[in-house]
Amino acid sequence: MKGLLHYVKFITLSLFLTATFMTPFATLAAEKDTITLFLPNTDWPPYLLHTDNGPRGGLFVEVLEEAAKLLGYEISVKFLPDKRGWMLLDAGEIDAHVKAKEWVLNPDKYYWTDSFMLSEDVLLYPRESQLQYTSPEALYGKQIAAVTNFVYPALEPHFGPEKIIRVDVPYPCTMLDLLDCHRVDAAIVNRAETQWLMRVRPDLRLERFRMDETPFESAGYRYLFTRKKDWEPFVQDFNDALKKMKQDGWLKALINKYR
Repeated sequence: MKGLLHYVKFITLSLFLTATFMTPFATLAAEKDTITLFLPNTDWPPYLLHTDNGPRGGLFVEVLEEAAKLLGYEISVKFLPDKRGWMLLDAGEIDAHVKAKEWVLNPDKYYWTDSFMLSEDVLLYPRESQLQYTSPEALYGKQIAAVTNFVYPALEPHFGPEKIIRVDVPYPCTMLDLLDCHRVDAAIVNRAETQWLMRVRPDLRLERFRMDETPFESAGYRYLFTRKKDWEPFVQDFNDALKKMKQDGWLKALINKYR
């Protein structure tokens, strides 16, 4: 009986020690295997697509999911107001976000992956228009639709009286409607976003528009990671996986799916 009692005490102590010391390691392993990605809680096709139940999927999610899967990680997506998302990222409570490095005030605060696709700002015209962008001065005196509060560094000094007449609208699809009705001379659009809108809205009649081949401004989208955790090894592995995704055509096929 005494031996049995000692055995029971031994087993109980073992279970206690296992629960006490192994749980933190299990939690750390779970955190290591999951990347929490913050994205804006807005409609942003094709980068972020909405369903009836809220935002789901899109280019930004699919690219990271594919690379993470190759590296043994899972993705958890949090849709947050922009300001709150950045605060949580800086505090290390969120792991990653997606942005062009050129658009971030202090890029050295984060680990950055290589670029996986270009964000291209181009001019869109009515098909019959003879207007052509060769320099900002070519748009002087013209009414150009732009998204409210968006900043276009290459054109900002050229907006104003006797220069480019900026017509602010709330949504990209509104710009296309104005252009279709000939209420503006041209529109500043994001190439990928506009290609997606024209794909899902046949009423816009793609043949009625002409898009510049060469962007007046472009920047590469990248994933950025908080420095509150050591994500640098993952970023290096991601870049290796991204090279393979480019070489085998997977990335190009995914981007084409959204055009």
